[in-house]
Amino acid sequence: MIRVPGIIGVMASISPRFVVGARGRKEGVLLRLAEYRRLLRRIEDLEDALALDRAEETLKELLPYSVVRKRLKRIGKL
Repeated sequence: MIRVPGIIGVMASISPRFVVGARGRKEGVLLRLAEYRRLLRRIEDLEDALALDRAEETLKELLPYSVVRKRLKRIGKL
């Protein structure tokens, strides 16, 4: 299993401001643009790690890069 370090550090460095509705309940969050982008990058990293985990679980055989490249060229993906 792949672990993506640093999510706690990212979360600790975020300073959200909340949007409060008429009834005093939190209805939204405001983040600095840099914090938002940092969260998006971290989410993308986590999604990549999960996709790799799933691929490894379903792996049946490994193919050399040259074979994969030839197959992709043949079907017009490269």
